[in-house]
Amino acid sequence: MPCVSCCSYPNGYITIAPGLLSVVAFILTHISLWSCQYAGTDIGVGVGLIYREVVEPVWFYSVSSDGTQCTSYASYSDQYYDALDGKFRAAQGCGLAAWMVGFVMVVVVWSVAPCVASSRAGWRIIGGMFFLLGVLQLFTLLLLASDVCQITGCKLNNGGVVSIFSFLFWWASAGTCFMVPEPREEPGLPRVAPPRPVAELVPTASVMAAETTTQRVEVDGSIVTETIKTNPDGSFTVTTSKIPPAAAAAPAVVAVATPDTSFEKR
Repeated sequence: MPCVSCCSYPNGYITIAPGLLSVVAFILTHISLWSCQYAGTDIGVGVGLIYREVVEPVWFYSVSSDGTQCTSYASYSDQYYDALDGKFRAAQGCGLAAWMVGFVMVVVVWSVAPCVASSRAGWRIIGGMFFLLGVLQLFTLLLLASDVCQITGCKLNNGGVVSIFSFLFWWASAGTCFMVPEPREEPGLPRVAPPRPVAELVPTASVMAAETTTQRVEVDGSIVTETIKTNPDGSFTVTTSKIPPAAAAAPAVVAVATPDTSFEKR
């Protein structure tokens, strides 16, 4: 992933969308995780993933108007919250994991989008992480199936509704990551589609045949005649003939007229 000039958005301005959506999703995850009212109970107090509400005297410091205070599960001991079952622990773990990993991914997106030319596969990996964060956030609803909620009669409250919206925003962030195109070839220039391959044109005009004949005399006195012919399709035809030495050395027969030297005696 080569780094280019800052704020050039080499993959296009569409990368701003997952950045903004992930920020909203993280804020909702934070509210849902640390809320004392993820679910309401029949005993009149709220139940959260990390904190819960307890009833305190009205003069107690930082007590709300309804006489309850938001505190951690370890601060007070009572019959409802002493033994948290596996479903409740799983909901807590998923909420904490979504909160911590979500913060890291928000930083990654806002570090990569403005100035790093990342491939489409890289953005799909980021989208896969956002998809996983949405699943983790959805699993916080396991709190409603825990023993605490079975005893106290839980119903979805403000924190739980916020958690559902956080899940939707994480998945929306994942969807926009899958829409990010490949980076531009040169920073600052509009992204252009790669050129299509063009078939090579082959000339159809016929090529006139050409013929070349050469002769050479071998060491044994034979004469070798080689004819190279160029065909219309560009190929070559080679024809070789050889005259033996005896035929090559045979003298030509020449007819010579001789005068008649005979004479008649008178």
